[in-house]
Amino acid sequence: MTSVAPHPVDETLGLRERKKRETARAIEVAAVELVAEFGLSEVTVDAISHRADVTSRTFFNYFASKEDAVIGASKAFGPPVVPPIAYQPGVPVLDTLIAAVRDEIASIDFGTPELQAQRRAVALANPSLLVKDFQRLGAIEEDLAQQAQRLLREEGRVPARERADRAWAIVMFAGAVLRLGLQTWTHETGVRRPIAEHIESARLHLLGLAADLC
Repeated sequence: MTSVAPHPVDETLGLRERKKRETARAIEVAAVELVAEFGLSEVTVDAISHRADVTSRTFFNYFASKEDAVIGASKAFGPPVVPPIAYQPGVPVLDTLIAAVRDEIASIDFGTPELQAQRRAVALANPSLLVKDFQRLGAIEEDLAQQAQRLLREEGRVPARERADRAWAIVMFAGAVLRLGLQTWTHETGVRRPIAEHIESARLHLLGLAADLC
């Protein structure tokens, strides 16, 4: 869907957990900045560790490689997961899925918009990072597709033989909404709006575009 570094926002986190998340974020920032400055091939784990003010051993406690650090795939935390989505009678499955993902994203600390913009620029300049990120996000999309199929089954409007394709179409559309929302969020200037508002604006924009094409 889109490249993000998941760090759920939770005011009840203990000091140790907060320290872990701060350390992971410091390593991510250092990795993104160094790769932006010198290129992926020229940056080493030692250089990232030095800039983040951690040891190489600490680095590997959080990330398996420099590439994982750049895309924010920390092995110290699980991948982002959308909890089971409840069926809502009368609400289109697409809207239900987007709302659930939007609410989950709203609870995540992405870092600054500047960090996300720089991370995306680095990924676009290094196709190997995009491949790695797509592999990570594939598991998330697979889970969402299964949830979408379940919601379609509960809704009972789509024939069973068409549910798998419809579910994936919903997930792909939701992914486009999230990418557009993140894009406008990272490029916003002046007063920052919550990312959830950008996602909702993106949803309305793409639904309007789809209606125009019909």
